[in-house]
Amino acid sequence: MPSGIQVRCPDPTIRRHVRSWLQEGRISPPVPLSIDIQLQESTPPQDGVPVIFEQPGVSVRRHPLDGKLSITWETAPAVAEFRSGDSCAHVILSPEAAKRIEDSTRTFMLTVLIFLLRRAGWHHVHGATAVDRKGRGWLFAGDSHSGKSTTAALVCSRGWAVGTDDIAFLAPAGERVEVRAFRSRIALRSGGRELLARAGGVPLPARGKMGFWPDELGGSWVPTVQPEIVIFTAVGGEHTRAEPLGPGDTLAQLVRWSAWVVVEPGLANEHLGLISRLGRQSRAYRVSLGRDLFRHPDLLSELIP
Repeated sequence: MPSGIQVRCPDPTIRRHVRSWLQEGRISPPVPLSIDIQLQESTPPQDGVPVIFEQPGVSVRRHPLDGKLSITWETAPAVAEFRSGDSCAHVILSPEAAKRIEDSTRTFMLTVLIFLLRRAGWHHVHGATAVDRKGRGWLFAGDSHSGKSTTAALVCSRGWAVGTDDIAFLAPAGERVEVRAFRSRIALRSGGRELLARAGGVPLPARGKMGFWPDELGGSWVPTVQPEIVIFTAVGGEHTRAEPLGPGDTLAQLVRWSAWVVVEPGLANEHLGLISRLGRQSRAYRVSLGRDLFRHPDLLSELIP
């Protein structure tokens, strides 16, 4: 299945790897986008360019003179540039970065993809998506240690459709908001696998986890969800608890898990508009995930009917 994003690179191995990664993710944006990858001995210097956002291994900078945005990979020299009004990501890889192109996909190239899709009106939210057996759409938002992946795997084992456990994009759908999934394996740590009594999977060494496709867990994959229920997850103690949230708290939480919203001022209003519409179309809850959820796998549906 084509990704809908054109990849240009003179190196066939790198070109093939990036295309395969995008095709596996099954991303098809509504407008043409492209990634242009060049190999150079050195990357453009970033000294003196202010950092406006950082996360492990990646820094985002805005150039004050022309407004150009650049993303640097700290693990190996690599830079991606986004020029004003351009729907192309211009990527420069050093020889060291080219050798580690597979390592880059979860950090550097994923960040590049997130900023590229913003040019198509798709805005990242750190969350998992699912559709329950009643046909209702769910979004589980939270950080990487909040139980999203384990919950996605659990509901998948109950026959739910799951889109993603981590990489999701808000997109307009008429008057509503839908969440598009980047298709990847549900990634479980050893503790999650033990709670689910789940063996097998594919090693994901860079993440220290094992990966499972939804159909391997008893569910199916769904590319798009229109959330009716939004869950902000946290790992709790023995008992699972759900607390309804009002509109203000819901909006604040959605902004929190949409980290890029303030990075590009020209796109901030569009991103915030999608977040606001999502808050209006859904019911939101703060959920503390307890161990009882694994003894009673349908408990989440009972707590949130």
